[in-house]
Amino acid sequence: MRQLAVTFLVFVLFVFGAQAQEQGQFDQILLDEGLAPAAEYLDTLPQEPRTQFLRGAVETLMAIEFILQERYSSYAGQLPFVPGGRTILRTNPNAEFDPAFVEVALTGAIERLKTAQATLEQVAGKEFVAPVDLNNVWFDIDKDGIRTDDESISGFLGAAIDVKVMSFKLPVVKFDSADAYWLLAYVHVLQGMSEMVLSVDPTTAISKVWTGRQQMEAMGVVVRDPILGEENLIDTIAIVVTALHGKPEKARTQLALAHFKEMIAFNAAFWQTLEFETDNDAEWLPNSKQTSAFGVKVDAEMALGWQAVLGEMSAVLEGEALIPFWRVRASIDGASDTQVGVNFAKLMNDPGDFDLLLLVHGAALAPYLERGRVIDNSIFQRFSRLTGGQTGLFALWFN
Repeated sequence: MRQLAVTFLVFVLFVFGAQAQEQGQFDQILLDEGLAPAAEYLDTLPQEPRTQFLRGAVETLMAIEFILQERYSSYAGQLPFVPGGRTILRTNPNAEFDPAFVEVALTGAIERLKTAQATLEQVAGKEFVAPVDLNNVWFDIDKDGIRTDDESISGFLGAAIDVKVMSFKLPVVKFDSADAYWLLAYVHVLQGMSEMVLSVDPTTAISKVWTGRQQMEAMGVVVRDPILGEENLIDTIAIVVTALHGKPEKARTQLALAHFKEMIAFNAAFWQTLEFETDNDAEWLPNSKQTSAFGVKVDAEMALGWQAVLGEMSAVLEGEALIPFWRVRASIDGASDTQVGVNFAKLMNDPGDFDLLLLVHGAALAPYLERGRVIDNSIFQRFSRLTGGQTGLFALWFN
């Protein structure tokens, strides 16, 4: 019996020693060489839940990296509505503008996100612990294989939470089984956002605006807009307005709707799984009995508040709750028992003209107006109070 116990102990030490060695090698490659080499190293390891989660996480980050790389090679300005599009990048002196860069970036990102999704789906529901030192993560934006301060993930996270510091110390996070659901939700929302942008043919809109810009520059210096201030902002607005004119591609809006529904489902699974965790060790997103590796607590009321938000979002995506429209009410005096709003699910399944003026006017939304239950704004207001008014920050974290 003693010999059996010793043999078992040696086996356990061997397994954990091998895992520690693999983890150290992964950390070093991630720090020194970047995401793609780290992914290649993970492919050489035994495909168990821990390594599969890390592979899915790295592939998700590579999707964001690909968008940033395509932006850097073509355009220095910011891109609202595009994942990673608002991040400020340094100017590339060798940039060559391509009107198709948004389409190329998002198409490439979707390919990587599909791979991440397939990998993470194999992990969902399985037990694992995957430590990650977030300070080791960086995006090789200029594709030279050399890490610089402005490529560190801390700078991007700082921008997201409005911390005016290029680099700050991040914790080591021990991701576990619940976090696989969280990451799957993020993978779906990123795919959904990408499909929405691609549905309105951004390349044609960018090409029209860019051609006009070049013609103006050929005649002289293009000055800053006296109202909007930023040099490229009016170009961005023109691109968005032009892209929204006409009908989006229905197959893509339907796919986006499906991704958003999956996002809700996996986020709900995350919170359900998280509630049963009893450990408290470098958590990414904690339950009410845990503390995040970032030192932030999430109490039970806040978690329930977010799940109520998810419930309303799900009702909208399923067509069970309507989005209010400013020009139409059921009655002037409010005496009617019914309400009027836009059926978002119907809009996504069979979109009409997205012309911005028609959307604001209501002509583009009129076919989708219905009588029924309108979303409960008090749920969103309550969550805002629970987060101290930092709804955007916590929604970004909670997904």
